[in-house]
Amino acid sequence: MNQNIMRKPGRDYTVELWRFIFCIVVLGFHFCAKINFKFLGAGYLAVEFFFILSGYGIYSYYSRYMEKEKFAGRWYRFGCYIGNRIAALYPMYLLSLILMFCFMSYSRRWGIGQMVSYMKMGWAEFLLLQCGSLAKRILIVPHWYVAALFWGSLLVLLLLMVCGKTAGYIFCPFLSIFIYAYYYRMIGKIDITYSHHAVLRAAAGLMLGVFIGFVLRFVRKWIYRWPEKWRKVLYVCGNGLMAGILVYMMFGRRGAGDFAVICVFTLALLAVFASEILLSTKKKALFQRLSSWTYPIYLFQMPVLECIFYFIS
Repeated sequence: MNQNIMRKPGRDYTVELWRFIFCIVVLGFHFCAKINFKFLGAGYLAVEFFFILSGYGIYSYYSRYMEKEKFAGRWYRFGCYIGNRIAALYPMYLLSLILMFCFMSYSRRWGIGQMVSYMKMGWAEFLLLQCGSLAKRILIVPHWYVAALFWGSLLVLLLLMVCGKTAGYIFCPFLSIFIYAYYYRMIGKIDITYSHHAVLRAAAGLMLGVFIGFVLRFVRKWIYRWPEKWRKVLYVCGNGLMAGILVYMMFGRRGAGDFAVICVFTLALLAVFASEILLSTKKKALFQRLSSWTYPIYLFQMPVLECIFYFIS
């Protein structure tokens, strides 16, 4: 193999680039919303991309560490997964909450009593519980995603741990479609960011990602036989679908089209992953570096925006 070409197993660096792009879309969506500028009106749909992609990560963890383990071993790996998720998500998440709390205390001139009162109202957010019935007030609205991702991931991995391939091929797609159909009939759009509904929204996307992983397991043995030019066509089609979604996000609005976008996200990710196109070392390093910034950007966007608008005003 050419030494200038490399790819880490289980990771597609083109998808890593899209991860960064859609994170910027989320940032732009919140910025435009704060200034009442009608652009990126459907930018909230980028969150569905992250849920689906995280679901593929759950599949990768299951297939690598749990699938061949006995049931007792799976419980051990499940505990390791919880610890890894907390270590990966919580430190920067907690820091962003503390910064936001300090800024709100300063900008609103809170006294000690007001600070304590607000902490009593919003304590659940500091424990990743703001998607449950215990939450009464939220410090940073976009942070519902973190708790929804955490608890949704545990539910989906637990389903895989207990049911194995049956969950991946049958339960995950069925339950995902059922959840989306429920919200389609109830409100006709994707606008669920509170209480247990946020976790269900996360679980629906995560299960689609798991399903992508199991489908790839089945179809890759056929795609490997394709000439490289046909795999490149599949790669271009997948990225073309991503680009189409990006354009839609710029001018779209909440509505039934949200569910169609989720379907296109699934097909696009399936196509890009299945194409197995290798990238040069430089591209791989660049895309990976950009991807590593997505979580910090997501977490600290709101404290930074609040600070900017406060001092401008």
